[in-house]
Amino acid sequence: MRNATIVRFHRTLVACVLLGLTTAAAAQVQGRTVGTLQRHDPAQHRIVLSLDARTGSELGQGAPINLYYDEAKAERDRATRPKLQPGDRVMLDTVKTGNRVEATSVTRLPDTTPGQGWGQYLHGTVAEFVPRTNVLMVDQTETRIRNRIEIDANTQVFALDGTPMRLEQLKPGDEIDMAFRLVGRVRTASKIVLLKPAGG
Repeated sequence: MRNATIVRFHRTLVACVLLGLTTAAAAQVQGRTVGTLQRHDPAQHRIVLSLDARTGSELGQGAPINLYYDEAKAERDRATRPKLQPGDRVMLDTVKTGNRVEATSVTRLPDTTPGQGWGQYLHGTVAEFVPRTNVLMVDQTETRIRNRIEIDANTQVFALDGTPMRLEQLKPGDEIDMAFRLVGRVRTASKIVLLKPAGG
């Protein structure tokens, strides 16, 4: 009888441990964040990132968010990690546990433009390219607000690794990030980077 009780207790304990591990794993949400580097706080293992504005119909700079990282992993990756400066446009793979977001990798995007005004970046999805008017329609990520972006002879297009591309290679549904120039209310793309092809 005593042995049977011990066995039942052991099984219950194992089940509770497995349930706890499953719950902990389920609580972690993998994602990706694109924004502009505001600052790096090495002492706190923290990257402060400014997101794009996500309200209204105007582009601009949103509130900063904190992304943390594992110092041991960062030390191992030091040789291959890009040297980042405030104002760099970056993409980070992340894991969210509760309210804490941890960066697992970082990529400096090819549309990074030194001296670029804060808020003059756009992360979104290609909706349509109209060759007749040289206009690219882009749905901003999360808000789905459609933005009209002018294209001119100086607009450059890159793959994620920095390889040059042709504008015609961009397709509806492609995830992109871009730096743009603002003259009055006219926004003209200066650099566009393909983050992920449609369906990719």
